Amino acid sequence: MATQEVKKKRWSYDFFIVAGVMTAILLPVRLIFVTYVSNDTWGSLGVISLISVIMVVLVKKKRLGSFGRLFEKEMIRLTRGKKRLFVTTMMTVMVMYFSFSLFLIDQANTIYFDEKERVKIQVLSHYGNLNLQDPEDVLSVLEPEKVIAGVPEYADSALNDIKAMIITQGIVNDLSNGYILHFHSVFLVEGLEILGVYIFYAVSLRKREVNV
Repeated sequence: MATQEVKKKRWSYDFFIVAGVMTAILLPVRLIFVTYVSNDTWGSLGVISLISVIMVVLVKKKRLGSFGRLFEKEMIRLTRGKKRLFVTTMMTVMVMYFSFSLFLIDQANTIYFDEKERVKIQVLSHYGNLNLQDPEDVLSVLEPEKVIAGVPEYADSALNDIKAMIITQGIVNDLSNGYILHFHSVFLVEGLEILGVYIFYAVSLRKREVNV
């Protein structure tokens, strides 16, 4: 029992070491690419994938020393058994959610634009002189606690009243000055890339064994 506890703690430490090192590598690369190469979110698609492929090549050639062995061990753990099911489910749900959000906003800004604007005017008139550049004013409209409480009704609209959901998502995006569209686009790109990298690791390391 004690041995299992030690292994569990060691796995946790190893996981956070690998995650920390990879974040320290990938985040600056992403920021540099967006700053100096292309500020288009979709244009940066493939940056993480390229680095990840290089990582696998270096691991197989044993060029990364002890970190390479640790990295390989953690990737094998995450692509086997129940962990694989959990990770793929979470990433798939994330990709589906952000894709659906972008679809709603696109519909609100195209097909239902006029209706969205009419409803938005009614919402804004209810709150008087609202400054959309002031975060406090925006939060007074969004009322986070009511947003959270309304999640079940919001989800129900996906099945029973998609039009209301589209208009609501479009208005919320407008009130955030487009930040929801921006960040959901970023998260979708990241999710797609990470999912692709995960599948690549699962395939490339499928014949490897690890001492658990």
